[in-house]
Parts: sequence; C-alpha cells; structure tokens
Amino acid sequence: MFYPEGFIKEQEESLRGMIGEGKAVIPASGGITTTVAAVLTHRAVGDRAIIVVVDDGLMRTSELESALVFFAAQAISPRWVDATQEFLDALNGLDEPEEQRKVYRDTFYSVLGRVIREEKAQYLVQGTTAADVVRTEEGMEIPDDIFEQSGIRAIDPRTYGLTVLEPLRKLNRHEIRKVARSLGLPPAFSDRQPFPVVVGLLALHW
Repeated sequence: MFYPEGFIKEQEESLRGMIGEGKAVIPASGGITTTVAAVLTHRAVGDRAIIVVVDDGLMRTSELESALVFFAAQAISPRWVDATQEFLDALNGLDEPEEQRKVYRDTFYSVLGRVIREEKAQYLVQGTTAADVVRTEEGMEIPDDIFEQSGIRAIDPRTYGLTVLEPLRKLNRHEIRKVARSLGLPPAFSDRQPFPVVVGLLALHW
C-alpha cells in the first residue's frame, strides 16, 4: 500500500539532508512531475530551491500563467525566464521534427545552464519517474513530453558540476498523482496530460 503522506515526509527529510545549505535548481513547466518535485524541494529547503519557469513561447495557452499563479499561492517565488525570442530564433525555418527537437533541447540546455551558473547551484532536481528509469535502462527513448521528459532529463549534470536528485524515481504516474493531491495541487495540475514538444513546434507553422 502506498501512503503519499509518508512519502512526502520521507522525501522532504531526504532532500533537506542532501541539499543542506546548498542551492538546488528545479526546472518546472506546470506539468505534474516537475511541479511535485518543485513543491517537495521548496518544502524541504525553502528559498534555496530555485524553481525555474522557462517561457519558450510554445506552452499551452494560459499554462505559464496558471503555473505562476499556483506557485504564488504556495508562497513560492519561481524564477521566470522569458526565452521566447531565443527559442523562436533557434527554431525558425526548421521543418524536420527530429531537427526541431534537437534544436529545442540544445536551446533549453543553454537557457537552463545560464541560470545554473548565475545561481551557483550545486544540485539539479528532476522529475524522473519509475517508468523513465525503466526506459533508460532498456535503452528506449523517453517520450517527447515538453519539459516533463526529454527537455530536462537528458542534460549532462557533469557540464555544470551538479549532483542530480530524483525524488520521484521510484513512483509510477498514478502514485505521483496521489502525492500531488496530498500536497494540495488542484486538479488542473494533478490531472494534467502531457503536452508533446512536437505539437508546440508545429504551432510555429500554423
């Protein structure tokens, strides 16, 4: 039997012990896994959890605003990075989906890397799930779910001297939804469906 309240307490203590007096960066899009990881980390270490919301110009209508409103309601002040023009310039003229995804990832890494250096963070908190771990171990491609999947998890932490923390890596999606509800996340977050990167990229041509 999975008890979300016990899991939350355990992970808060674990994150607090691992991060100590350091700083942790948590990229968040408003999707369920990154939002849960962000809230858990903030509850553990407060303002030493640097929650980064990157505006790539491709998010669903009002998704960015709803993420910022939610974090504000939790007394969390995320660092908002407006990288819309940077993404649009990088993706301009690209038609092949695979090339678009590669350029998107490279641009995201560049933006996140700047934040990591500016904040002098030592830790990167990711929303890796049990399913992601299995796919990686079996050499399968992680689904192309904006920020929630390949947009974050493929970043090489060694480039920035980071220690990666994955508080959700033993949980399946339905268990993460239970944790989200126990944390007080509204259905708009706990029941949100993934938004593939390619859908946003195609919007550039509509």
